[in-house]
Amino acid sequence: MIIEKTTLAQVDKVYAACIGRVDGETVFFGASEGPGECVCAAKGGIDTVWTQPGGTMNLVPIPGRDGEFYGTQKFLPVFAAEECTLNYIKYEDGGWIVKEVMKTPYLHRFDLFMQDGEVWFIGSTLCGKKEFTQDWSSPGAVYTGRVQKDPAQAFPLKKLYEGITKNHGFCKEEADGAVRYLVTGVEGIFAFEVPGRPWDEEWKIKKIYDGEVSDIAVCDIDGDGRAEYASIEPFHGSKAVIYKEVDGTLSPVKEYEIDFGHVIWGGTVNGTPVFILGYRRQDMRLLMIYYDGDFKEETIDSETGPSQISVLSGEKESFLLSANRQINELALYKISIDK
Repeated sequence: MIIEKTTLAQVDKVYAACIGRVDGETVFFGASEGPGECVCAAKGGIDTVWTQPGGTMNLVPIPGRDGEFYGTQKFLPVFAAEECTLNYIKYEDGGWIVKEVMKTPYLHRFDLFMQDGEVWFIGSTLCGKKEFTQDWSSPGAVYTGRVQKDPAQAFPLKKLYEGITKNHGFCKEEADGAVRYLVTGVEGIFAFEVPGRPWDEEWKIKKIYDGEVSDIAVCDIDGDGRAEYASIEPFHGSKAVIYKEVDGTLSPVKEYEIDFGHVIWGGTVNGTPVFILGYRRQDMRLLMIYYDGDFKEETIDSETGPSQISVLSGEKESFLLSANRQINELALYKISIDK
């Protein structure tokens, strides 16, 4: 594959990365986890979405609404994020509108999905509260809620589950017509299956792995029709592991040594199923893992320390947006098939 890199912007402590659409055009967001800015890169250049307050863990497009997004702010400082908020972001009349929707203490990861023509929220909190950086005495929880017709308005949240310590990993999985979200922590990997009526019906919640997991991704990387799961272990961990389900149990089939793992993603790049892995210490690589009779890898970049990525997949050309946290760089990688 041919990999071409473009540095889109320098953003202090850039952490969140998101690919979206505004007025039918693909745009690229990068936002700081510190008290800093969020920027949006497009063909016309770089826009500043906000300069303060920062503390952004996630940016997510609102399904079915061009130019509208949700994003978190005020996850500041990381060990004391009681003031974290969910915010509505909209591009209108040539500028950005940012409105606080509601306070969401310690909201670390979230997604938006469509069900029966309505937009639903699912999110997980890193913890319940903290008194100091390494205080993990109050486990995190998982919530859902139906987004209002006016997305700038607050909406009720329903707690689905509580008791996930160091609640960090979050991944959507679609298989056999069902949608479920994988959430990880010290206690393992939990699968939350979306019911037909997310508010009124009980969610099926199942622990599919028992052991400390920091981050999780899913992909049928070997093409045998069964999903593999890739993890970072333990919290911000020192290894990445690929698992295959055997007789209902996840069994490891490949392991990588890393340092401060923070990115794991599964999907297709140019029609090829891959896992993308990134870590933030030592050589701070971002690499693509694929299967060709055996697990193989290709380095996308190094000495960058990625914290989060977003991928726009195509058959012959794909784009990977990376928040290269350790060098304050928002970068776009064009990945194309060898000619």
